[in-house]
Amino acid sequence: MRNALFGALAWAATSGSAAAQETVNVVVPSAVSFPVTNVTQSTSGGPNPTTLSFSNANLRPGRALRVSVQADGAAFMPPSGSSIPTSKASWTTVGAAGGTGWSGTLGSSSYAIVFQSDPARTSGHVDLVWTLAASGSGIRAGNHQLTIRWKLESITP
Repeated sequence: MRNALFGALAWAATSGSAAAQETVNVVVPSAVSFPVTNVTQSTSGGPNPTTLSFSNANLRPGRALRVSVQADGAAFMPPSGSSIPTSKASWTTVGAAGGTGWSGTLGSSSYAIVFQSDPARTSGHVDLVWTLAASGSGIRAGNHQLTIRWKLESITP
């Protein structure tokens, strides 16, 4: 069995100046695992789904929370041999509340939007269903790991 794994952290974010401080509590998936049993088929990530949520948002009037994701590298780090390209990992959003979810493909060259809250919302969430596309032959069994970064922004939509 081949496992691909990436992880991130839960965040409590604060941004802005002392005169106009904005705060929000954000929880992002801490880890997703892809138990690959057949390299010619796609694999669902687990847990399935993972939830991205925010609460206690205190943003300036008319502002919204935008959450984006980017991989730290162009490929998963293999135990040895060939690696799985980052672009093989994607997500579909389901059941967004308090905003809009965007489905996408993971990349290392730019951040991809995952969720954007509606202005003036103080809480919300979206479920993410992760998929790892068929990795193909030449990939060794073992844990393939990837670190991802989450970007939290207060934006004017």
